[in-house]
Amino acid sequence: MNMILESKYISEKQAFTKLLIESRMLEITYSETFNLIFYKYINNLEGDAHNWTVRKMNLIIDAPFWVGKKSKWEEYIKDDNGIIAMDDNMLAYELVNIRYNNFIQVHKVEFLEKYLCISLDDDRILSIAYWSDSDYSWILEECSDKNQQEKMAVFCQGNEIFIKNIPEII
Repeated sequence: MNMILESKYISEKQAFTKLLIESRMLEITYSETFNLIFYKYINNLEGDAHNWTVRKMNLIIDAPFWVGKKSKWEEYIKDDNGIIAMDDNMLAYELVNIRYNNFIQVHKVEFLEKYLCISLDDDRILSIAYWSDSDYSWILEECSDKNQQEKMAVFCQGNEIFIKNIPEII
């Protein structure tokens, strides 16, 4: 599998990180893919408490991924150099556990060689593999009434990251 190069896709990675840092994962749905809804409160005017808006983002995952304690995931990765995936029941259980126990705020986003890693509260991690056999590994898109051409989105298709309609100030 081709790996995403560190120097490649810098603006896409920065936009993805800006969208998710300090957001909170408040909803989880599953049909054929896992959909995680993140909310981020943004102050439109500095210092004015009445100008807060909510940005709602949907992270759709169609790739092998792993959820749980970061130390446990790092232990598995050390032992097995490949892609580690959990089955759907275990994923659903861990995601509900994270939500139920309020371990939902995003603290860090890292793009590793084979994984996108989203660090949550209590040393929890959501690790999504870059997967070249699916239409896309993941897509983070704005949930809004805007038409499709105006919505913000950052997505990984195969092993390439793309961006569309991200304003300069997020």
